[in-house]
Amino acid sequence: MPLSEHEQRLLDQMERALASEDPKFASALRGSVRSSVRKQTATPGASAIGAGAGLAVVTVVLGLAALIASVIMNIPAVGIVGFIAVVFGLYLIVTRSSEKKITGAQSSAQDKRNNPGFLQGLEDRWDRRQDNQ
Repeated sequence: MPLSEHEQRLLDQMERALASEDPKFASALRGSVRSSVRKQTATPGASAIGAGAGLAVVTVVLGLAALIASVIMNIPAVGIVGFIAVVFGLYLIVTRSSEKKITGAQSSAQDKRNNPGFLQGLEDRWDRRQDNQ
């Protein structure tokens, strides 16, 4: 839902005030917003993966319902169909999660190249502290 004109003016005013009070923080904040927008737009198939996972979960639930119904109604054919639906849904869930892991591993590998690491950051801060004294 887009912001109203009044809300947009208030947001712009707050951004200008923040930039005038603390320009370093404002630039860091702008960088983090840009990187989060890049991450959101970097995986255009992510919504399709999420929709596929939702379909897989629904398939599993319907398969379980068919299994329960087959026990109640004493109709083995419905149970077999339910079992096949459960297995197929679980297969979809596993394949969708592996696709997410692959795309996540690619983006995390890029992040690791850009970020030296937690311990390296602590060492750098320690060195800067030693230099400032």
